[in-house]
Amino acid sequence: LLAIGVILVLLGMVQGAKGCSKAIFILGLGTVLTVFALLSSIGLGQSAFYPSLSDLQSSLTLKNASSSYYTLSVMAYVSLLVPFVLAYIIYVWNAMDKVKITR
Repeated sequence: LLAIGVILVLLGMVQGAKGCSKAIFILGLGTVLTVFALLSSIGLGQSAFYPSLSDLQSSLTLKNASSSYYTLSVMAYVSLLVPFVLAYIIYVWNAMDKVKITR
C-alpha cells in the first residue's frame, strides 16, 4: 500500500510538471494511500507513537489514545447525518447556480 501510494505521488508530480490538469487527482490519491499506510503501521504491535521522555510506561499507544465505546457510538450516529448535509449542500449549490449573479 505504501509503495502504491509513493508511485502514485511520483506519477502525479511528473504529470503535473507536464501540465496535465488531472494530475491533482492521482497526486491526492497517492498522498492519501501513503499517509494511511504510514499511520496504520504506527499502531501495530502496541508500539508507542508518541513516546514519553520522562517515563516510558506513560507513552501514548493506540489503545491509550482511542476513544471510549460511548464516544465511538455517538460519532457513529453523527456520521449518519453526513449524507444529509452533503445532499443539502448540493441542493443549495444547484439552487444558487440557477440564478444569475448581477451587480
